[in-house]
Amino acid sequence: MSAKSGADALVIGAGCVGANVAYRLAERGAAVTVLDAASPGAGTSGASFAWTNSFNKTPRDYHELNVASMEEHAALAKELGGGGWLHQDGALAWEEGETGLARLAQAVDRLAGWGYPVERISPRQAREIEPDLHIAPAVAQVIWTPAEGYVEVVPFVAALLAEARRRGARVRPGHPVTGVVIEGSRVRGVRTAGGEGLAADSVVDCAGIAAGEVAALAGVALPLDRVPGRLIYTAPVATTLRRPVHAPGCHFRPDGGGRIVLAEGAHDQTWREGGEPWPPEWSLAVVAAHLPPLAGARVEAVRVGVRPMPRDERPMVGAMPGVDGFYVVVSHSGVTLGPLWGRVAAAEILDGALDPRLAPYRPA
Repeated sequence: MSAKSGADALVIGAGCVGANVAYRLAERGAAVTVLDAASPGAGTSGASFAWTNSFNKTPRDYHELNVASMEEHAALAKELGGGGWLHQDGALAWEEGETGLARLAQAVDRLAGWGYPVERISPRQAREIEPDLHIAPAVAQVIWTPAEGYVEVVPFVAALLAEARRRGARVRPGHPVTGVVIEGSRVRGVRTAGGEGLAADSVVDCAGIAAGEVAALAGVALPLDRVPGRLIYTAPVATTLRRPVHAPGCHFRPDGGGRIVLAEGAHDQTWREGGEPWPPEWSLAVVAAHLPPLAGARVEAVRVGVRPMPRDERPMVGAMPGVDGFYVVVSHSGVTLGPLWGRVAAAEILDGALDPRLAPYRPA
């Protein structure tokens, strides 16, 4: 599929992926309209742990895509005026049980062999990095990944869309797409719930968990699952925590204003299997064992993010065969990968320049 700069492009979805795609298309001179059924960042993006990483991303080609997008994040922060939403100050991880230790050691060996910045440090060194942590005496080492971090996703989405608007893009929240207009085998535009018809040379499906529904409107079936995950947000606590931490059975990071956002694996597993939901305070207590300032903290909010997961758990990015002008961008790890998807999608849509790194991840 190819088009030229100045072509009309409709981006469906204004989360982290859609905002990145819209920005890069507008930067290249396309006339961009962004449609979102709700509001920008209000879907999965706004309920994401937003850990920028390639820690457990395999195989090697998928790992390299994530590393490339981590670099894109850093470049975008400078490009968009400073990037206060990006916190790439590293991350820490450790395990205690035999199975967890073996899995962690295997991951570290693989990452070191691939040239990923990863170090084994002592618990004392880890507490120098994050003084508020409690690490059990039996823990012999902690894993330090200095290139990782996290993103404040909604401010990031806002910055991308603001710059896209400055370059002429229109952003239209509250406009669910109810139809995709096709003539012959080519997309010509969409219809919205309000009965409006919008013409375009390209339609880019970045609708996250609704990507399959949007694709179905174009007569395309996407093998897509929905995977829920619960995040718990505390009221402000007095802690100096600055980085994502993966402790045994849980993970947590700062979320601004002294708040901590956390997830606890045993609860999520029980919940997905249909068990009775654990009170969020139970998960908070698990994390407080590793971050003592959380003792006595109050749960302020609970959010469930439903992640779009292609059935093979790999990205699905590219032009849809048989429907000229219809382009799909859907993946787990949308926060880490969003900046790369934006750059790749703009080049492929506007130049027809296929990125060879994505050969294993095409919709076909």
